[in-house]
Amino acid sequence: MTRAILTLILCMHLLLPVTAWAQEASKGPFNYTLKVYGGILAVALLGGMASWWGKVRKGELLMWNISALVGELCISAFAGLIAFYLCDYMNLHQGLTAAIVGVSGHAGTKGINWIEGLGQRFAEKKLGIDTTIPPKE
Repeated sequence: MTRAILTLILCMHLLLPVTAWAQEASKGPFNYTLKVYGGILAVALLGGMASWWGKVRKGELLMWNISALVGELCISAFAGLIAFYLCDYMNLHQGLTAAIVGVSGHAGTKGINWIEGLGQRFAEKKLGIDTTIPPKE
């Protein structure tokens, strides 16, 4: 009886890391519900709409310029989705994630350029690339 219990405990001990890995491996962009994506896109689009309205109030855009509005909304949705995936990767709280998505939706192209700069600096640091030294010709 004792041998059977020890064997069971040993098997459980060996299988637990496999189950934890399987749960982590199943996390991906297709595992979110439409409700989550709808909420994230709504917050990002609201940020894009606020950005567009600010540009209209400053006189940078005309109110009836629908192509500018559609372009702003597309860029804000894309920026918000990227921010959502980055926040999910870092396991941030849902409230903080929503705030970051809204701000990145408002920032639009500036937010995408900022994220691109972060990624470039991260890759340069990880690969040991020094950008202060000019390349040899």
